[in-house]
Amino acid sequence: MSLPHTTSSVYVVFSSTRALAMDPGAWDAHAQRFFRTRLRGTPEGAVHVAPEGEAEGDRVVTWRDAQAEDYALADEGERRAGGGGLAGLARRCPSIWIVERASHDDRLALRLAMILASVHLGPIVDPEGPELFGVKTARAKLDAARA
Repeated sequence: MSLPHTTSSVYVVFSSTRALAMDPGAWDAHAQRFFRTRLRGTPEGAVHVAPEGEAEGDRVVTWRDAQAEDYALADEGERRAGGGGLAGLARRCPSIWIVERASHDDRLALRLAMILASVHLGPIVDPEGPELFGVKTARAKLDAARA
């Protein structure tokens, strides 16, 4: 199953509040406090992601209202994982953030998706699986990739 609105590789982050605009400034305080990462908006409308002691770069983030296809993707991700309840949480989220990835194993995109999931209190879907997971699993993926 893939997202109908894009052909690039992305992470989908469900948001428990309706997305109105990107707010890298507000996200930055959260990112610094909990994830040792600096975030800032770029003039091009992307988000600059700068993890402490690691390579940094820009990632494009967009948002929109969640659609039936997004919820179906979350349901499929949870079915593949054998349950867990995150699809139910996703269904209570009215909007999504879409984080574009430069590659399948783009650590900066995963880090940004993890931060957005933490700020907006929703799960993350990797449509390539599909795989549905939360902040704890995202952090474990980043730690495993670093090792």
